[in-house]
Amino acid sequence: MPVTFLGLFAAMWMVQALVLPPGARQAVIAWASTNLANLAVNPVGTLVVSAFVAEGAQGVLLVAAAIGLFPITRRFGNLRAVVLISASHVLGTLISQGVALVRLEAGLLSDSVRTIPDVGPSYVLCAALVAAFLYGHGRFRRLLALAGWCALVPVLLDGLLSLEVAAVGHVVAMLTGALVGWLLLALERRRKRTPLGPVPATGAPVAGTAQT
Repeated sequence: MPVTFLGLFAAMWMVQALVLPPGARQAVIAWASTNLANLAVNPVGTLVVSAFVAEGAQGVLLVAAAIGLFPITRRFGNLRAVVLISASHVLGTLISQGVALVRLEAGLLSDSVRTIPDVGPSYVLCAALVAAFLYGHGRFRRLLALAGWCALVPVLLDGLLSLEVAAVGHVVAMLTGALVGWLLLALERRRKRTPLGPVPATGAPVAGTAQT
């Protein structure tokens, strides 16, 4: 899973940097953005593609994602790691945009919030970093995830007090990563405690049994 995710993100980075002219790059970002306008007409496609498109700092995002994704995949396996990051990305997007919609309807934001650029794997990587630190194997991997999170958190939470979309989404993604990781760990421990079933009794034939 980490290799696939990072490979797709790196390939999109190369396309943006080396193939597309500036106007086309902006068009791709506008199309992939998980803003209110796009979510209203193409929610699934937008949610998927937005995780692999970024406006900048792709190298930093790539490294941070790798630091988080490899440990959680090692800890939970491919499928459950996909569940963790997907839930974090989706909930981070929907709740942050939901808050923006409520504030828009209340007259606290201008209508331009419907089309703001909102792309990148930041919800994925911040959830993965939190889960890797909390539940990963090995002290070094956990401390590396914590260091990556600490380095990025000032940027990730910038604008939180004013309820900016990205900051709210990052908080939701982090909490989701922590909660889903805890649930996956609880289910894993529960399966280990569940007995496999009754063991059939074995023994010698009872003495005095009639034989034919």
